[in-house]
Amino acid sequence: MSNRQITLKTLLRRFWKKALVTWVLVILEGVALLLMPLVIGWAVDDLIQGETGGLIQLGALCLVLLVIGAGRRFYDTRIYAGIYRKVSNELVSRETARQTRVSKISARTNLFTEFIEFLENSLPDIFNQLIGFAGTLGIIMFFDLQVLGACLVGSVLISAIYLLSQGRMLRLNRGQNDEFEKQVDVIVAQSQPAVKNHFRRLMRWNIRLSDLETINFSLTWVVLAGVLLFSVYVTATSASATFGQVVSIIMYVFGYIESVMAFPLYYQQVIRLHDIASRLG
Repeated sequence: MSNRQITLKTLLRRFWKKALVTWVLVILEGVALLLMPLVIGWAVDDLIQGETGGLIQLGALCLVLLVIGAGRRFYDTRIYAGIYRKVSNELVSRETARQTRVSKISARTNLFTEFIEFLENSLPDIFNQLIGFAGTLGIIMFFDLQVLGACLVGSVLISAIYLLSQGRMLRLNRGQNDEFEKQVDVIVAQSQPAVKNHFRRLMRWNIRLSDLETINFSLTWVVLAGVLLFSVYVTATSASATFGQVVSIIMYVFGYIESVMAFPLYYQQVIRLHDIASRLG
């Protein structure tokens, strides 16, 4: 690993055995979350009929989610702390042997923490969102094909929005990371004007990234609002759906919206990690 570029792929290949338990728990958690709206619908229909079986099932599902979610997070913290410690030591040793400036070693070590944070926090969420996204569309397909069509059209439009902005996103992350690598040198130089200019430039890159994210978010929300309004209208005016089914469909559509809103954030993280990986090679 010491002479190999640090990327998500190399980290996953190297430590997959340690992460295997995490992936199993993530899948179980994702399936349980996917079932939640359906079980809530059953509970509503049962309570309307004066029965409590659905409510008991909902309580059991909540307990399962608690045990799986807490267990995974306890395990993740310890596994990824060990990975960070091992790879960080290798990174510092390698860069020292190359006679890299201390400022860049410090910056790159800090940047590497973003890989660990992504693996520990974002990647399990991505798996949950993917399971929820695919499962939600599958379940909606059995409820209403019109709602499914609206979700698919919305997904295509939002994918286009982010693919069109990919190049600019990468350039902005590269500029921000270039400036961040200069930070230790600027501070050590103890020049107040240089320090002010450095942080001004750093925040300028941050503002540009935030502005691009805001524009993409706004366009995404316009598309999703249309999907939501259409889905509510079609579902609520359906003559064949029970009240519990209406509740379930609307919750699944809202779950679809949450997943689609989350994916762009993860996409931006992957773009950023791509630039960081080019610095850690």
